[in-house]
Amino acid sequence: MVRGEDDRGNETWTPTPVDVSGCNVQPMSSTEVIEGKAQTITRWRLAGPADLGLTAHDRVQFEGRTFEVDGDPGVHRSFGGVLDHTEAILMEVKG
Repeated sequence: MVRGEDDRGNETWTPTPVDVSGCNVQPMSSTEVIEGKAQTITRWRLAGPADLGLTAHDRVQFEGRTFEVDGDPGVHRSFGGVLDHTEAILMEVKG
């Protein structure tokens, strides 16, 4: 993501796509909310390399769908360094 400033001094972000291999994305839950209009919220769990660099402001594209990162991703380290990985909850809202 490239950060910049608009003509009023406000911070802006421009998405910069980055291909990452070694990730696993699995469905977690789906909720349908009907309050004036139908809305579906789907959450997925992403597990990837420890040096993924994912933040709460990022978006993830997977199989043609775009997900928002829901909260801060966690970097999990093992004592021996063998099981290091990043874990994040992804969210897709439709409707």
